[in-house]
Amino acid sequence: MPSGEKSSPGGIRGFRARFLLHNVGLIGLSTASTDAGAVSVGAPSVGLMKPSFIEEREAMGRHFDAIAEAERDIAAAFARRAERVEDARRFGQAIAHNARVPGARRDAREVAEREFSSELACTIRVPQRTAENLVAESRALAQELPATRAALAAGEISYRHAQVVVNQAWSVPAEGRVKFEAAVLKSAGTLT
Repeated sequence: MPSGEKSSPGGIRGFRARFLLHNVGLIGLSTASTDAGAVSVGAPSVGLMKPSFIEEREAMGRHFDAIAEAERDIAAAFARRAERVEDARRFGQAIAHNARVPGARRDAREVAEREFSSELACTIRVPQRTAENLVAESRALAQELPATRAALAAGEISYRHAQVVVNQAWSVPAEGRVKFEAAVLKSAGTLT
């Protein structure tokens, strides 16, 4: 929540603060209203609480909101990285003919792929195998799983969620991946 903006007592942030108080055993909640409606969670007993304690819990809720916002930003950055890795990989493939060495045992495209993974590993300071996995995941997000990439870019899922979707999708036949992706993404954002 932007600084200076107050949460409404019946809004989700008010619910989060009351929920935090309930979790530490200081209050019970009879009805907590959210934007989606009311939720019954216990008996009321807020009469003995000091306003400063309630304000502290609400402030803690704002900290968690800020952390969640940072996580969404990180997920969006991972999506941008995947897009840039895939763009660079495609460019490398397009100019692969220039990497051809006469009489070489390896195909120019294979040389370009290996060279690209090596350069990427050095650029982002990771082991070669990690860079190779990143290239494969980025390609899958760009070409095979666009809804997963979009969910990542929107901060709805983490990069780890996206990696799991990618890894599982590779075991699904190509013609079933769209349905698989849609089914998995329905709950991916709520899973740990």
